[in-house]
Amino acid sequence: MPLRRRALLAAAAAATASLAGCDLGGDPEDPPYDPTSDALMPLLSRTVALRGRYGEVLTAFPALQDRLGPLKDDHDQHVIALAREIGLPERGPFPAPSGSPAVTASAGPVPGDQSAVLTELQKLEQDGREDAEGACLAAPSYRAALLGSIAACRAGHQEVLK
Repeated sequence: MPLRRRALLAAAAAATASLAGCDLGGDPEDPPYDPTSDALMPLLSRTVALRGRYGEVLTAFPALQDRLGPLKDDHDQHVIALAREIGLPERGPFPAPSGSPAVTASAGPVPGDQSAVLTELQKLEQDGREDAEGACLAAPSYRAALLGSIAACRAGHQEVLK
């Protein structure tokens, strides 16, 4: 009779919560959670843009797939992790952060020179690392591991692009 026992325990827990005056739904005075106002939304938007830039570069320079493909894959995982942390669908679409303009996936046309492309990506990775470091320092401690690992990954990407 394990099913009856579980049902009895669940009913007892619900009754205890009711008698204690607990509201399992949260404080009705609290405004509903708005993911677009989450402090990580700008970082998510810029990460989506960086991932998009890698896609554009790989389309223009398919020979760089072995070198840049794993970096783009890392950014795919960063997008998934950040979206999950914020409470958004892992695959998007992602709303623009509230109070800031939307970030576009393109920084303009892809340079025709492979060296210039790598220099551009290295600069974007440096900016992304600084974004992640800043978010890590400003975020609550429970987000530090995620943001620190993203910052470290982007620092590694800078080295791959040299």
